[in-house]
Amino acid sequence: MRERTRRLAALGLDYVVILAWMIVLGVVSTVVFLIRGELPDTLGTIGPLGSQLVYFLLLTFVVGVYLYRTESGPHHATWGKRKLGLEVTAADGAAPNRKKILLRTIVKLLPWEGAHFFVWQMMYVYYREGYEATPPAWVFVGLNAVTVAALLYIVLVLVTGRGPHDAAAGTRVQFRRVPAS
Repeated sequence: MRERTRRLAALGLDYVVILAWMIVLGVVSTVVFLIRGELPDTLGTIGPLGSQLVYFLLLTFVVGVYLYRTESGPHHATWGKRKLGLEVTAADGAAPNRKKILLRTIVKLLPWEGAHFFVWQMMYVYYREGYEATPPAWVFVGLNAVTVAALLYIVLVLVTGRGPHDAAAGTRVQFRRVPAS
């Protein structure tokens, strides 16, 4: 399997980890709903930005910690990358430092969190005005922009072998030099 194809397959495996966390959150939400008879009304109490912050901490931040901890750890690879024999290195092939991995993680998650921002804005319009309301055009423009950014990430990885997060951090993903334990 080519390195770039493996990289996308590793992303798929890592998404299994992310989905597992989302299932945990779903189970906790279900338990809260069964106990209270409703879910907390974050949009009504803390608005779209407060809601985004709460759910950022519950999901995106946890995913970011997973990415950062595994890629800055001794194997320099997430679970998916390890399974497929890949590792993150500095552009020169050396081990990346923690600052590079932190920047890589932040840039990687920007389109995802950007999408969350615009979805929360759209949900708030519906919350306030009902589902017949039309969210402002800037929300749709933003949603389309982050969709294009996410697709651009994938295309750049397929075409160049490096995504914007790699370019920003001065990293790359390559076949592992030594077998992982």
